[in-house]
Amino acid sequence: MNWVVVCVILCTYGLLKEFRPSEPYLFLYQNEYLNISADVLNGEVYPFWTYSYLVALVPVFLLTDLLLYKPVLLLESISFIAVWLLMIFGRAVWTQQLSQICYGWATATEIAYFSYIYVKVEKKKFEKVTVYTRAALQSGRCLSYLISQPIILLHWGTYLTLNYISLGSLVLTVIFASFLPRVKWQSVFYKNTASDDPNNDAAACEDITEQQPETYWQFAKWRVSYLWQDAKQVYSDMFMVKWSLWWALTMCGWLQIGNYIQTLWAQVQDEANQSDVYNGFVEATCPFISAGAILLLQLFKIDWNRWGELWLALAALLDFGLLYVLSKAQGILLMYLVYGTYHVLYQIMITISQFNLATRLVTHSYGLIFGLNTLIALALQTALTFAVVDEHGLGLPIRTQFVVYASYHAIIAGIFFAAVIGRHAYCYFRNRRVYVLKNC
Repeated sequence: MNWVVVCVILCTYGLLKEFRPSEPYLFLYQNEYLNISADVLNGEVYPFWTYSYLVALVPVFLLTDLLLYKPVLLLESISFIAVWLLMIFGRAVWTQQLSQICYGWATATEIAYFSYIYVKVEKKKFEKVTVYTRAALQSGRCLSYLISQPIILLHWGTYLTLNYISLGSLVLTVIFASFLPRVKWQSVFYKNTASDDPNNDAAACEDITEQQPETYWQFAKWRVSYLWQDAKQVYSDMFMVKWSLWWALTMCGWLQIGNYIQTLWAQVQDEANQSDVYNGFVEATCPFISAGAILLLQLFKIDWNRWGELWLALAALLDFGLLYVLSKAQGILLMYLVYGTYHVLYQIMITISQFNLATRLVTHSYGLIFGLNTLIALALQTALTFAVVDEHGLGLPIRTQFVVYASYHAIIAGIFFAAVIGRHAYCYFRNRRVYVLKNC
């Protein structure tokens, strides 16, 4: 199947799985419609998503490349459907906890969505398909939130109506996932072994033929035997380490903020006695701008090997400023604006991070590497959730939590500014040493 057709099917799948108009109102739905208190939701329900995500990610990142992506995409669809079935038909706290566990599996399996396309296209198209698949996700969110806001604002339906629409869209994802062509293990083996020899000479080709497994189970054994070697090869490359570190650290913050931003908004809206909620418009505008910005990335050619650390440091520093303002802001409109800026900045930088990692990766262990980076992010988020949010930890007020998240991004900025200084110092002393040796 032509790579363009495959990309269109995958992007449609991505758009539909993100077409969940109820998402900006999940807190309000659970709080008002299901009559679950904010304290119970934040302390006893939402932490289950973080813990489930962490647990699910381990088998997912180990098996995604092994299962050749498509089965994991189908599992993602089924997990999302289970979430909304529990959301709609469950009323008790334990059913909402179970929905968060399923949500953890749904978000963990997303690495298959990002990995699948790379085994179907040539490496020179990686930046393009990364932009398209990321933009598809943002477009799905934008369309769903644009629909949700007038439904609530004009009283065309309730929060429950939005959940039914979300469920319908998620059922369609199973159909599109089924249409995706399966990945053949023979092609994965050949691409992996051929990448070990970029010259692809006759001797290497003969050696590849001798190594080639005859069955899928032989391929699976071969794949498992190379897991540690692939991970070691990736994380011995400082370029990969740099982008992987940024991915893990900032994804931790992104997930945490996304999980609790509605709680912060709800508190401000309650304090101001605001009956009209514009969460949907905000959540629609953010991905709309993000999708446009991501598509525009193709126009800019930047030497990320040279300027990467500086861009990452500046982005983290800006995140710190935005989140600190968010923690102190009293007006909901200012909060919307600040959150929108943070949202767009993160989506731009995570897209850049993804295509840099995919392009540099020699082996075809995309699920393994993306999964490992996400696992580190989840481990950090789990620790952060337990320390800051969980009732067994500090259980900080929501505004204080966001001060902590701002400080966390300040630390990230410090790490990458230190890397910039260290790199320039190393280059300076290396060049000085060469100069001295030449003049001896």
